Amino acid sequence: MGEMRVMGVEGDLKSVWDPENEVEVEAMKKQFNDLRKKGMVAYKVDKKGEKGSVIEEFDPDAGKIIFAPKMKGG
Repeated sequence: MGEMRVMGVEGDLKSVWDPENEVEVEAMKKQFNDLRKKGMVAYKVDKKGEKGSVIEEFDPDAGKIIFAPKMKGG
């Protein structure tokens, strides 16, 4: 199973998908792309549970993806 978490002011929203279920994969891909268009940043979580690299395309085999708002400098 894959897992995507979205960090936001409302809290932590969790979605899951089965990488072998085409309908679920397409729904998660759409959600992933929608969140990226809103300016969120996606991180693939490594096997140790640490935040890994930024990803720009949905990977149904990623295992776990975390979305966070972009950091604003100033």
